[in-house]
Amino acid sequence: MKKLFIESFNYYTNVMEKNVPNFWLSEGHEHRIKQCNQFINSLNENFNFEKLITLETGSSADYGDGLFGVFLGHATQSTNGEMYSVDISPSVVKNSVEIFNELLPNLNYKCTVQDSIEYLKNFDKEPNLVHLDSWDFDLFNPFPSALHGWREFEAIESKVPSGGIIIIDDNWCKGTYLQWVWSDGGVDGMGIKYPMIGKGTHIYQYVKDFQTNWKLIGTHYEEKNNMKIVIQKK
Repeated sequence: MKKLFIESFNYYTNVMEKNVPNFWLSEGHEHRIKQCNQFINSLNENFNFEKLITLETGSSADYGDGLFGVFLGHATQSTNGEMYSVDISPSVVKNSVEIFNELLPNLNYKCTVQDSIEYLKNFDKEPNLVHLDSWDFDLFNPFPSALHGWREFEAIESKVPSGGIIIIDDNWCKGTYLQWVWSDGGVDGMGIKYPMIGKGTHIYQYVKDFQTNWKLIGTHYEEKNNMKIVIQKK
């Protein structure tokens, strides 16, 4: 599996280089590549399934937003696996299907328009690799995003098999700096004083502070940027 994730990482970087102007000059995209590179170490060390059943909330549909699902999709396609994605926006789903058909035409990919929590409650597969990234984080009102992330986790955790991995995107830990760029070009920011803030706030505390059947295997981030929380079912 180590070779698989490295090959998928290389494919992902090539896609981003070709489709994002001045890719390596962009701090945000450079961060995502570094984050992805760190993240594959957790997969290499802990993921032991031969076939990926991948599940993504918040469909990857925009090169400018990192398109992390392409990394997951390439790895899934390479194992003749299945990838499922859900987003509440019809336009996002449309764009996602078009991008995946272009970049990964042999991937068994299904993208659905629906509320992610309802979708997860009715999901009838056993996903072994899950990426939670649906409700956009708001710097000045972080609680809805954190609560939504927790409800997604509640809806899917029992369906993940032992050894399966869940990744939660867009989190900041104590001592880092959160910078927010608005659509009009304005910039806001704040130093994080809490143990964790972001989509995975409640999940992180649950796994870290209580006796559960989950363990924390990674928090991957660059200083001043967001992090991915990675947990594995025991």
